[in-house]
This record gives sequence, C-alpha cells and structure tokens, in this order.
Amino acid sequence: MRRMHLKRKKNFKFLSYLLFVMALFFIINFILKDIKLGSNEKFINQLFHQSNSHIVSNVDTDLFSEFINAINNIELSEPITILDKVFAYEKDEEISQAFAYIQNNVVDNPRVYIYSTHPNETFLGQKIEGYDLDNTVVLASILLQEKLNAKGIGTIVEERSASEYIKNNNLTYNQSYQATRVFLKDMLKNNEFDLIIDLHRDAVSKSTTTTVINNQNYAKVMFVANINYKENIALANKLNNIINDKYPTLSRGIYNKYVDNFNQDLNSNVILLELGGNYNKMDEVVLTIDALANSIEELLK
Repeated sequence: MRRMHLKRKKNFKFLSYLLFVMALFFIINFILKDIKLGSNEKFINQLFHQSNSHIVSNVDTDLFSEFINAINNIELSEPITILDKVFAYEKDEEISQAFAYIQNNVVDNPRVYIYSTHPNETFLGQKIEGYDLDNTVVLASILLQEKLNAKGIGTIVEERSASEYIKNNNLTYNQSYQATRVFLKDMLKNNEFDLIIDLHRDAVSKSTTTTVINNQNYAKVMFVANINYKENIALANKLNNIINDKYPTLSRGIYNKYVDNFNQDLNSNVILLELGGNYNKMDEVVLTIDALANSIEELLK
C-alpha cells in the first residue's frame, strides 16, 4: 500500500513537472511571437516602416502588450520603441555640433523656418566636403537654408535638437512632436513665417523614393498632412503643383493622415516634407534640395 502511494506521488510529481514545462513553453512562445528577428517578416517590415512612425497608423494592442509596455516602456507592436532604448540618442553630440554652421543671427525678418522632428534620420553616401557632419536631415536643412538665403529668402534652421529635448525631458521617440511643438511655439512668438518646414526622410524602397531627371538620380519628395487642416493642405498643394510643373516625377504627392496633426494646428503655413528615403545617397538629396529651393522661390514670389 505504501509502495503504491509512493508511486502515485512520483507520478503526480512527474505530471506537475510536465505541466510546468508545457506552460513555460507556451508563455515563452507567446512572448516571443512578435519579436523573432530571423524569421518574422511582419516584425522586420514594422521595424523599417516605423522608422518614420509619424505616417504609420496606430496598431491595436492586446492586454499582454499593454502590460509589457507598462513595465518596460516598449510596445511589441511598435518595434521602434525597442530600438529607442539603445540607439535613439547615439548621435546627439554630432547633431549638437551641426548647429555651429547655422548663421541664424545674420538673417533679418526670416520668411522660412526649418526644423526636424526626427533629426537622426540619415542618408547614404560620402559626407559632403566642407561639412564635418553626418548625412542627416539636419545637414539637408542647412543646405536648403543656404540655397534659400542665397536667393534672398531669409531662412533659419532650428538650433535645438528634438532628440536632446526628448532625452532631457524623459519623453519617448513617439513623443517627438511634443518637442518640436515647444520649438515652434517659441519661434512663432516673435516671427511671422511664410513657410514652415518639418523636414524628414522616408523609410521605404529606393524605387519609391528615387526618380531620374536629365539622366541624374533625384530623391523624391512627399508631403504629409492632416486633411482636417485645409489651409496647410492648400499650401502643400501649391508647392506640390510648382514642383510638378518644374520637375515632373519629383513629387510623390500628398499623403493625407488623420491620426496626428504634426503641429499643423499651430500655424497654417506648417508643412511636413519627406525628402528621399533611407536608401537615397546624399548626392541625390543635394540635387533635390536645389530643385526645392527653386520651387520655394516661386511659391514665395
């Protein structure tokens, strides 16, 4: 009788271990189902697509994902939040140095204001000679500023870094527009701009963001707007039409987005401009900057 009791006890113990192992397997499988770097195509697509998360629709999250977000400040459905913890501020020092090139103090009564909500967005190719900077949208902003100033269109570039603001105020990448909202409000206190550009670069295939004009590769442009802000849409349409007339195929058009307002509620002259993509080289971007400067000159005549 005692032997049978011990046997039952042993069987029960074995069954308990088996159930524990099975439960552990299902838990681990559930946790990792959205973050299989080697085989999960959805994760990879989300990762690259959300490097410009401002034009990605919100993704519904389940209770488990909300729990993960609460304890780790990440979201499994938004892989960019995982990278934020490691990579988001890697180039802050270099970006801060970039503003040594910006001569905002010599611009009286500026007509154009350029800033970048995501200043770490980069392009490929060699660095431009004469600029000790990485190929970021910050450098693209400076180059556009120089082109416009040379045309007599007073232009200033935001000297503060949105990444620095996010870091210093304990915000996340997804709260980037809160940083540039502060910058824009400050600038609007003492200035009346004819054009305000939030300059980005996209994160899609090169075939989508590249066109050939006069046998040269140009980085395409695209406007992102909240369709509820009619005056901003109208301004984007005007510039888009000029670009289409002067440089056919250069523009990808206007992407209407309802989820965010991209700070366009603060001023009717705010536009969000996507310049090229992550596969475009800097020399392709430079050609487009020249085309943009010519188009903006015509817009502001």
